[in-house]
Amino acid sequence: MNKPKNLNPVGKKERIHALDSLRGFAIFGIFIINIRVFSGYSFMMDDLKSSLWLANWNATFDWLHTLFFAGKFYTLFSLLFGIGFAIQFIRASSTGRSFNLHFSRRLFFLLLIGIVHLWGIWFSDILVIYALCGYVILLFSRFSNAALLWAAFLVLLLPGFHAWYLSAYDTVYTDHLYTLLSEAWNFMELPKASEDQYTFQMRDLVEVIQSGSWSTLLSFNAVGPFLRAYMVALDARILKVLGVFIIGIYAGRHLMLHKLHENKPVLLKIAAYGLIIGLSLNIFIAMDYAMKMDQSTIMLLKDTLTPFAYVSLTMGYVGVFFWLYRTGFQKTFNLLFSAVGKTALSNYILQSVLGILLFYDVGFGLGNYLGSASLTIATVFIFGFQIIISTLWLKRYRYGPLEWMWRVLTYGRYMVNLKT
Repeated sequence: MNKPKNLNPVGKKERIHALDSLRGFAIFGIFIINIRVFSGYSFMMDDLKSSLWLANWNATFDWLHTLFFAGKFYTLFSLLFGIGFAIQFIRASSTGRSFNLHFSRRLFFLLLIGIVHLWGIWFSDILVIYALCGYVILLFSRFSNAALLWAAFLVLLLPGFHAWYLSAYDTVYTDHLYTLLSEAWNFMELPKASEDQYTFQMRDLVEVIQSGSWSTLLSFNAVGPFLRAYMVALDARILKVLGVFIIGIYAGRHLMLHKLHENKPVLLKIAAYGLIIGLSLNIFIAMDYAMKMDQSTIMLLKDTLTPFAYVSLTMGYVGVFFWLYRTGFQKTFNLLFSAVGKTALSNYILQSVLGILLFYDVGFGLGNYLGSASLTIATVFIFGFQIIISTLWLKRYRYGPLEWMWRVLTYGRYMVNLKT
């Protein structure tokens, strides 16, 4: 009887290299959105925004970000997580080893990294959510393809019901989270935009970012998980991530078993349907409506359609990306995104560190000056820096620093990282 093989990291010959580039592209898109949080721009009042560089372009870039970026790139990153899960599951099925045990161990250490990031660096961490949702998708690992699609559809419907629940009742669990957040904010004596307010306001975050005090920043980090929990609850983010994870399992099976990423006719169909449906839904979501319309009904409809709008446009992006990758842009995409994609975890955390150092007043304080347009330009330059350092790192090492640590902890054995 043959001895079961050990589980090992994916080898170079086994990798789907287009996924590395797509992951790097996702990191770029995530930073375009996150940089608005690092700088405080997302929480500023209009009078403060009007004093920023290129302020006349703010409204245009705000609309473009809402249409093309907001929600789409954490959706893309979530899709890639689900795809990775499916690939690992298929590989593990031939080893005779327990995939659930291996993947649970992997998620546990991702959770620890996320907790350190959440409490020690930046409040808007996504890794904790990914780790927790990762445990849930273990339940879907043996679902049929049809069952996966139905499950994803039903899960993505839930944020709409959640929005209705929040609007229908006067006291809901998010109110209790908000109260805890406000009490924690007051207990830590964090700065407020208005001295006569007792409860937390989102614009208070600008005061923290612009405080120039490391003690204030450290106190805020202690409160950060309360703020993150409140924001995630309002957004039903866990349900959205979970639904996309399930779609990712379905997509991962087709990538591994049917080489979907190499089927140009199918990719064109995915691109066409995704862009047409996705842009239509996202334009509807980005539109403002006259006050004479029933705003509550419009908002509930938007909340219901938002997960499907994000998923459909994201699938359009994936179809376009893979099709271009197969039709002459492979070298370009690899040059721009592959190195960052291979070190995605390290680069995600690095963006948080750079975001604080560049935009908080404890660092260079650029958040006092950059508006929506100038932040987009800054993203390109910072990401260019990440391309350079990631490429140089991978010339010498097999894995990014955090990727290497994660692998060592997951597999429970030392792995040589230095290339020989």
